[in-house]
Amino acid sequence: MKNHAYESHIEENKQHIKLNQFEFIYKKLKHFFVGLFSIFGCTLLILLAISVFYFQSLTKEATHMSDAELKSKLLVISGNEAINYNSDNLLVEYNNSMNSLIVGPKHVNNNVIKALTASEDSLFFRHNGILPKAVLRAIGQDIFNSSDATGGSTITQQLVKNQILTNQKTYNRKANELVLSMRAEKILTKDEILYTYLNIVPFGRDYNGLNISGIGSASFSLFGKPAEDLNIAESAYIIGLLQSPYYYTPYNEDGSLKPNHQIQIGLNRQHYVLKRMLVENKITQYDYVRAERYDIKSRLMTK
Repeated sequence: MKNHAYESHIEENKQHIKLNQFEFIYKKLKHFFVGLFSIFGCTLLILLAISVFYFQSLTKEATHMSDAELKSKLLVISGNEAINYNSDNLLVEYNNSMNSLIVGPKHVNNNVIKALTASEDSLFFRHNGILPKAVLRAIGQDIFNSSDATGGSTITQQLVKNQILTNQKTYNRKANELVLSMRAEKILTKDEILYTYLNIVPFGRDYNGLNISGIGSASFSLFGKPAEDLNIAESAYIIGLLQSPYYYTPYNEDGSLKPNHQIQIGLNRQHYVLKRMLVENKITQYDYVRAERYDIKSRLMTK
């Protein structure tokens, strides 16, 4: 009986020792992970603070620019002397411009807008000037020096880059682009951004070998018609040029048509735009098939 009690006491002591050892190890691990988490948290906060200060230093130019100055720079269009930019309705000014190559909603077929938003910026009417996912993706690609870099600039960012900034791939330029794009969305309406962009963006060359800018000029130069008369296929082709105007343009430097295999490159881009229009429900399957069959090359202007 005594032996049994003694053995029970020994067993209890062993269990007590094991419990104390477990509590000791648990506390050590707890202190280690709490300390590790604290260090990680403090490091993260420091890096965040450094990033904020660095970003602010990069964007001094963008943040110090007044709204009036930003608006005046965004709205610079060649041949715009008669436009009243102080008007409460800028789109009416575009519609009534004495320069036939400056156009507003009244003179641009809605097919153009559908092609543009479907292929260049499908979330245009929902974002505030930038797409956070696209920005983070671009940062990741830059950090890891990815050779598969993708686009992601919104139409607003493209307007800012074309009108105010440069094409330099620097952190300074990109940071200012982000800030100015968000500010642009506050001082211009979505439609004002769209039609200003369409009036200034380059579309490559015409059949005389001259550089063309603006949807009005592009429509006359490529198809000999005003932008309000562009059909789905023509709209998709012209908008397809935007990604790389001088690569996709059907004309050589002397204005002559490129060889068929080079023209096909632009047509492939047009097919992509049409596919995006279909996916985004901008056109029906019937419209898509008809536009795919449309003979663009035979409609291109030549000397």
